[in-house]
Amino acid sequence: MFRPKYIRVFTLAMLLVACSPADDTSAPMAIDEASILPSESEPSEQVPPAKSQPAPSSIYNLERVQPEPASVPVRPQPEDMAEASTVAAFGLPEIRQKARRLAAEPYEPSRPLPDDAKRLNYDQYRRILPVAGDMGWSDPATGSRVLFDPRGYLFDQEVRINIIDGDTVTPHTYSADAFDFKDLPLSEETRETLGFAGLRLLAPINKAGKFDEVLSFKGASFFRALGAGSVYGASARGLGIGTASADGEEFPAFREFWVVRPDPASQGVSIYALMDSPSVTGAFAFEVSAGPRTQVEVEATFFPRKEIDGVGLSPLTSMYYFSPHDVIKQGDDFRPAVHDSEGLAIQMSNGEWVWRPLQNPTDLEVSVLAGTQPMGFGLLQRHRKFDDYSDVEAAYHQRPDVWVEPHGDWGEGQLMLVEIPTVNEYNDNIAVFWRPASGWRAGGTHSISYTMNWGHRPGALAEVMSVSDTRAGRKPGGKARMFVLDYEDVPEGFFENAELEISTSAGKILNPVMRRHPSSDNYRMSFELDPEGADMAELRAVVMRGSRPLTETWLYRWSTK
Repeated sequence: MFRPKYIRVFTLAMLLVACSPADDTSAPMAIDEASILPSESEPSEQVPPAKSQPAPSSIYNLERVQPEPASVPVRPQPEDMAEASTVAAFGLPEIRQKARRLAAEPYEPSRPLPDDAKRLNYDQYRRILPVAGDMGWSDPATGSRVLFDPRGYLFDQEVRINIIDGDTVTPHTYSADAFDFKDLPLSEETRETLGFAGLRLLAPINKAGKFDEVLSFKGASFFRALGAGSVYGASARGLGIGTASADGEEFPAFREFWVVRPDPASQGVSIYALMDSPSVTGAFAFEVSAGPRTQVEVEATFFPRKEIDGVGLSPLTSMYYFSPHDVIKQGDDFRPAVHDSEGLAIQMSNGEWVWRPLQNPTDLEVSVLAGTQPMGFGLLQRHRKFDDYSDVEAAYHQRPDVWVEPHGDWGEGQLMLVEIPTVNEYNDNIAVFWRPASGWRAGGTHSISYTMNWGHRPGALAEVMSVSDTRAGRKPGGKARMFVLDYEDVPEGFFENAELEISTSAGKILNPVMRRHPSSDNYRMSFELDPEGADMAELRAVVMRGSRPLTETWLYRWSTK
């Protein structure tokens, strides 16, 4: 039976941030057609701490970056100006060929971002708006729109963008006339030579005739999506390399996109992408179906340039600052909780459901939560009421869940959770990914596919009761730690003849109790932990009837810090 493991590294490895800050609820662009504007889960075992300190990351750092040495703006290269070409067929096989050839060549970084564009802060960068409501195709009969974003602020990687229309592939050349730069402090030369940083897909997911953002690609290999009624929160990446590693993290970047103009009768959009980095190239196909639950089918093939250790497949990132399930409370914030995601849900290979509340630790922590490929995993936001967060601007109750279902055999490996200390809500500090057991060798080929669902409760539905609330704190009048787990809307008789299985890796469990709420169909499990001098304990709780679990398996890391 697999036992989750953890690593505690006593240093701040990195500060993470998504493609825009956590309080950015107005970021998704909306276009109104009426007025278009330009039991595998037992307590974990300790793994010795890493001996060297992880190197800090830079792309996730939201701090206002200082300008680098002066750079001279470079006008787009001749290949950027290529005319449309007619091809018999163009799709993922052709992108794979490009990626394979690129992997055999030396890596060439993106051309430098001009200093004045680099000096833009986040609020200034957001003021740059597209002039038109659709930059990809002019046919109003299609059910989607596409917009492109210029480089600037932290988004320094340049991407090329192509439109596929039938058998015609047309490079979409950057033009400053496509954007309203307002009075921003950018020279004319900078405006004329910025180039693209990414793209956004829009569809009428909330209201007929009103095109809202459903998908965004911008910054390295980051992308994120929305379902109906949600605002941007958790993000995904095409690939992770060296996350939480002592050698530092590498960030592969999407360098070129091909967007397929959808048929008017089509409900989906196809997007292809070419990835590049010093260590690896990659070819991606994204099949996007927008709606109340936006589904993204991902197929990817990677071609290592050199030997790579610490690969992360289908990496997800999010922000967790604080909530009532913390042992140490946030004392001076008027809000009861602040997070884009509150927990990691896993459907294990044996069908067991696991719920692991997220934490904002004092020191970087890395956990191994599955030793065989899970049936699914995702970062969830279970609390969906405004009063759970009481934040009008951030609207944390509308942050989407993201659920990943791997297809095929990803090989031996581990599902890893990285939790990084953060002192505010502006840094993504959570990462989860599948790490292959063996490193990748230069010249190899690695292919995976998976389905991602984004929205409010988009994942597979568990056949057991889920934990609706976790609370933790000191037992009144005592020294023991008390934990409370709530289960909502429990059918009558569901917990009859059930047994509580509660365990700890250190100390002992006291007074386990399951009670029905006197005025509802909710149940509450409570127990105490006497750490007996330990400074950390891995807790596990599940309700069983015989050999059958009635609830998901709850995992929790308690620490004195």
